[in-house]
Amino acid sequence: RLTLDLASELGCVTSDLAACLRSAPADALNAAQTKLMAVSGPFRSWSPQRLSTSPLSYRGVDLLLGTSEHDGLIGRARRIKDFEVLQGRVDTKTAFYEALSRSLGGETGSERLKEAATWFYSLDHSPTPAGYNLFSRVLNNATRDLFITCPSLQMASFWANNDANVFLYHLPANSALNRADVFVPLDVQFAFGVPHHPISSQRFTSSDRRLSLAVMTYMSSFVRTGNPNPSQVWEESVMPRWHPVQSSESPPTYLEMSPALVQRRGLRERACSFWSHMGATLSREAARPRSESLTRKSRDTRSSNPSRY
Repeated sequence: RLTLDLASELGCVTSDLAACLRSAPADALNAAQTKLMAVSGPFRSWSPQRLSTSPLSYRGVDLLLGTSEHDGLIGRARRIKDFEVLQGRVDTKTAFYEALSRSLGGETGSERLKEAATWFYSLDHSPTPAGYNLFSRVLNNATRDLFITCPSLQMASFWANNDANVFLYHLPANSALNRADVFVPLDVQFAFGVPHHPISSQRFTSSDRRLSLAVMTYMSSFVRTGNPNPSQVWEESVMPRWHPVQSSESPPTYLEMSPALVQRRGLRERACSFWSHMGATLSREAARPRSESLTRKSRDTRSSNPSRY
């Protein structure tokens, strides 16, 4: 029934549904599946639930999540006019500061946090490229770390520490993004087999197609069994085994979605340390009531200027 609903949503009225579904663009297929989950799938049963008195149990929950090097604000909002306006600016620091300011809450955000982030990401990258190229790269990295990568790592650690089965991946920078559809995340394209599609296969290399086949194998196995590894006796020589995140493991391990498919640790460790320590401290300072800040400042002023009497 779900297959017929999906075919109807995509306009597949021919007798050969399989061929029609295979020819559907990845973004259209993804949008149709998401809609059907809300209309006729498990999401339709959402309703207010009574608060359970028993503690939540995460034991045995299967979770697969990942991040991409291309997950920043620029990569996700290339058509937003605000960034096109900033494109012609010469003062890279000013452009980065303004866009980051919007990302961190605009006028209500912490000025010290914005300055600290500007300093951190300026040091983190070579300043030789000028103008918009440098601005877009550091803004992309800052928003990717703050909103996507670091929260994903925290989520993976939290679930693993609560006895869930967590599998984490990261897609590093890949030149295929310059040739692929920029409006669909590259990891999603690999998972849906876009590099093997007759229409789009010429935009990908043979290495991309091998990686896509491996990703499809991992994903399909996880959907069926909750484990991305096809079987317990899977040969490492065929495809590397994807190891789960271990409890109390810091930083968590992850599978790098590159042709080598290697396990790594320490993803964006310096950047996540910046946001979790300095970023959190400066944000808390900005959130203090203004009256408290004025009272403290007044107290400090009196203590530094004792009475002569």
